[in-house]
Amino acid sequence: MGERIGVLVKGRILSAIAFVGVFFAAQALLANPKIDPYLELGFDDGRAKALSISAPFPSVPSSDDAQDDPQVEVFIKVSDVDAARGVVSLAGGSVRVVSGQVMTALIPASRLGMVADAEEVLFIEASKPIGLSNDLAGAEIGLSEVVQATGLPASYTGDGVIIGIVDTGVDYAHPDFLDAEGRSRVLAIWDQSRTGGTAPVEIDDGYGSECLLDSISSGQCPLMDVDGHGTHVSGIAAGGDEKYRGVAPGAHLVVVKYDARLSLESGYADTLFSTKICEAAYYVFAKAAQYGVPAVVNLSLGTHLGAHDGTSLFEQCLAGLVQGQAGRALVAAAGNEYSGDRDYTGIHAGFDPQGEIKATNFVIMKKTGDRVYYIDLWGALGSDLSVGLAMHKGAPAGSPVQKSDMVEKGDKVFGSFDNGKISYLINAIESKSTLNGKQHVGIRIMLGSSVDNPMSYSFDLMVGGTGGFDAWVFPDKPARTIQFTSIEGDIGGEYKYVTGDRVKSIAMPATSPDVIAVAAYATRTSWSAEGYNWQFNGQELGAILNFSSAGPTADPAYTGQKPEISAPGGMIASSLSSGTAVSGQVLSDDGVHYMQAGTSMSAPFVSGAIALMFQNNKNFTQGDVEGFLTKSAYADSFTGSVPNDRWGAGKLDLLKAMEAAVNGVASGDFAAQGSLSMPSENSGGKAGCALATTAATGASAPALVLTMAIALATLSIRRRRS
Repeated sequence: MGERIGVLVKGRILSAIAFVGVFFAAQALLANPKIDPYLELGFDDGRAKALSISAPFPSVPSSDDAQDDPQVEVFIKVSDVDAARGVVSLAGGSVRVVSGQVMTALIPASRLGMVADAEEVLFIEASKPIGLSNDLAGAEIGLSEVVQATGLPASYTGDGVIIGIVDTGVDYAHPDFLDAEGRSRVLAIWDQSRTGGTAPVEIDDGYGSECLLDSISSGQCPLMDVDGHGTHVSGIAAGGDEKYRGVAPGAHLVVVKYDARLSLESGYADTLFSTKICEAAYYVFAKAAQYGVPAVVNLSLGTHLGAHDGTSLFEQCLAGLVQGQAGRALVAAAGNEYSGDRDYTGIHAGFDPQGEIKATNFVIMKKTGDRVYYIDLWGALGSDLSVGLAMHKGAPAGSPVQKSDMVEKGDKVFGSFDNGKISYLINAIESKSTLNGKQHVGIRIMLGSSVDNPMSYSFDLMVGGTGGFDAWVFPDKPARTIQFTSIEGDIGGEYKYVTGDRVKSIAMPATSPDVIAVAAYATRTSWSAEGYNWQFNGQELGAILNFSSAGPTADPAYTGQKPEISAPGGMIASSLSSGTAVSGQVLSDDGVHYMQAGTSMSAPFVSGAIALMFQNNKNFTQGDVEGFLTKSAYADSFTGSVPNDRWGAGKLDLLKAMEAAVNGVASGDFAAQGSLSMPSENSGGKAGCALATTAATGASAPALVLTMAIALATLSIRRRRS
C-alpha cells in the first residue's frame, strides 16, 4: 500500500455532527457484522462485564465506576482516518496508532456498536491474546565468515541499524549490549505495563513508561527483564560477547516490554494483546525515523485466535508499517505448536462434512487460571456449516453422553454439560466476515471450579453442512493445554470421526504476507553442566525441532510460503538477564549466558541477518531482504526438497545471504519513504547518542555494522553422569 502513516489530527466537524445522531440511536452490540464476534465472548446479552487480566479480551477501566463499562482495546479499519478519529473521540475513546487504513484504539464497551455504525468505520477487530513463542549456531549459519569478510567487501556488524525487540524487556546493563567504550547500545525501552514514569510521545494517548538513552546509560532506568526471554532474544540478534556472539553486535536496540509475569495457577504468561504489538512495532520504527536509520523488528510471539490467512486487522496493521517502505522489516517466530504425538495431533483440525454431521475429537489436558478455552472456526468461502459440541466421560466409545444443538449460521446457543460443571457458548452470528468473506464460529468452553481433572472428559466438535473449514484450539500455552486427537472412523456412535491434523500451526502474525516467518532446527542436542552430560531429548542434530510449527496458512495463495525460512533454534546459548534465575543444567560456565529452545530463538537470527543487510544498503525493502534470505537458503538431507511447509526455503546461510545482498539491487528509496510523526526536539530522545548513520546507499559501498519459547520446565532434557 505504501500509504503515509502517523499520528493524525482530530476528526472533521461534519463527521462528528453526523456521529451524534448515531450516538443516540443505540444499536445492539450483538450480531453487528462490523464488530468482531470475539468481543461477544467477553460480553453477555450485550452488556459489558469487567474482565480479569487472564480473561480473553483486555479491558482498562475508564473511571472509578468503569467495572460496568470497561474500555476495550481494538483495531479499527476505516475509510477516512480523520473522520473515524472524531467518531472514536465522541464515543469517549481514543486512537493510539494509525497504520494505513487501520488504527488501534480504546473504546468504551457499551459504545462499540455506535462506533461501528459510523459510515467511516468498516470493521472493528478485538485485540487478541499473544503468547511467547551464538557459539554453535553462529558457526552453523556462517557468522564467522561474515565477521571476517570472507568473500565480502567488508565486515558487517549491523552498525547504523536499529533492531527492535518486542518481548519481555532487556537487561540493558548486560555486557553483551555495551559498545567498545562501555556505552549501552540500548537506545530506548518502553514498558507497556508499568505505571508511573513518562509515556512515549510517539503514541497518542500514551501509556506505560519509557526510558531514554540518558537514564539507560547512567543505570537509572528502573525497567527490568525478570522473565529473561527478551534478553536472550536480544543477545541472539545483537549480543557482543566474543564466544556467544549475536548476529549483529554493532546494531543498536530499541526494546518494548510487555507484562511477562507468570500466572501461579496455570504456569503460562499472562496474555499480551495484539493491538499493543502493532503499537510496539510502530514505536520502534518511529525511533528509527528519529535517528534517520533503518530498523528491523523481531516478534518472538504469536496467537492462534484468527483466520490465519493474512486478513486480520492485526496483520494489516503490521503490514501498513512496512509496505512500500525502505529500511523497514518485520520478522516473527513461526510458533511451537506442531505435534508429532501419536494420539494428539495438535491445535488444528479441518474437513468438509459433505452434507453429513461429522466430528473431530479434542481433549482439555491442563487447567488454565481462568478455566476458559476456545475453538476458533473459519469456514471456507461459500461454506454453509452448522456447528455443535458433544461431551464424553473419558474417550469416545459410542454415542456422546451429552451434546448441544447444532447451531446454524447467524445463531448462537448457551448451554452446559454434566449438571452445569462445564458451560459453553457457540457463537455463529458472523455468517460472512467483513474482512475475508468467510463464515466464522467462536466456541467458548468454561470449566467449573468442581472440575479437578479435565482429562476425565473428552469433547467432539460436530460440524454439518457443506464446505470445508479450519479450526484452532486455544490457549496453546503451556504446551498441550488443549489438543485435537487422532480418533477417526466409525466407532459405533452417531457420526464418523475425522482426525485432527498436523498442518496450519503457524502463529499469527507470522501468517502475514508482510512478516517473515522463521522455523527452528537443532544445532545443539548435548552439553555438559553440573557434572553431567545433558541430552535434548527427542531432537536430532540438524533436524527440525519436533514442535516447530508447520504451514501452510489458511490461504497460501495470498500469504505465500510459510514459514519462509528456518534458522537455529535449540539449544541456543545467549544472554542471561541478571533479574532471572535459571536451572544450572542450562547455565553456561561464565554464568551470564544460558540455553533456550524454540522458534523464539530462531527468529532473531533472521532479524540480525536483516540488520546486516540494511547496513549494506538502507534502500532495501522487506521484499528485498526476504528474497536474499530465501534464495540463498540451503537444503540438505534433513530439509528434503524445498520449499516445504516445515522448513520454508531451507536453512539460513548468512554468508550467502550477505553475498546476495551486497550484489543485489534495492527496490526502495529510504529518503523518500513515508515519515512518522516524531516527538518534539525537547523530548529528550536524541541527547547523548552517537548512533552511526553510515549505512551505504548503494550495494557497492558497504559500511562497517522467541506465540513462543519453550519454558525450561517443559523441555525434555535427560542427564547422564560424566
